[in-house]
Amino acid sequence: MQTPDHKPTTARDNSHYWLYGGIGLLVVAIIYTCILLIRARAGSAEQSAAAESAAANAPQVQFVPAEDVVGESMGQADAPVVVREFADFQCPACAAFEPVLQKMRKDYVDTGMVRLVFFDYPLDIHKNAMTASLTARCAGAQGHFWPMHDLLYARQQEWAELPDPVTKFQSYAGELGLDGAALLGCVRAGTTRPDILRSQAYGDALGINATPSYGVNGAGRAGAMPYEELKKLIEQQYAMAKKPAAGGKN
Repeated sequence: MQTPDHKPTTARDNSHYWLYGGIGLLVVAIIYTCILLIRARAGSAEQSAAAESAAANAPQVQFVPAEDVVGESMGQADAPVVVREFADFQCPACAAFEPVLQKMRKDYVDTGMVRLVFFDYPLDIHKNAMTASLTARCAGAQGHFWPMHDLLYARQQEWAELPDPVTKFQSYAGELGLDGAALLGCVRAGTTRPDILRSQAYGDALGINATPSYGVNGAGRAGAMPYEELKKLIEQQYAMAKKPAAGGKN
């Protein structure tokens, strides 16, 4: 007996089912994707609002006449605006704030509007912070504080958890063209430790208890801020510094 020829009919019917099912799945996928995008945008907006709120509520630091001699300075000595930063080389928040300061250096320090002063404030919770400060200061003894400063922040994740980061730091000295043996001896001997301790003491006198903390002329605060906010503060201080004294001539 010949088998009924129903496979073609069944195949055609199943093709309709697969077509409708596929369309249904596509519609569900589109709706789900839209929901995810809406949630992501809402989350991003919430994070942005939280960041702005944190910046607005950041602790304020009142800067007294600065002992800039205990810090490392960059920029023109007579720049009308001075940005003073207290930071820890192992501090993740300080490393995250570095791109803001790098842009500020390009826009304002390099143009003569701002002088930047870095103060070491290594925290006890960071086991390699003091060694990093010693390294940067010892590089400074060879005229390369800022290149080492930048490299320590850029490579923070390489050395932060090492049992002893000095060998790694010596390799950085080699990259920068420094005398690695001299830097190693300086770090091991703690030659620059008194400068770091004086820098910490100045921060303590100001009530610094977090890194990064910084001031723009007399006004200061703890915690990072977005570049646009820092730019606004710098330009306000610059305008005030350039404003003629009462009764003076333009």
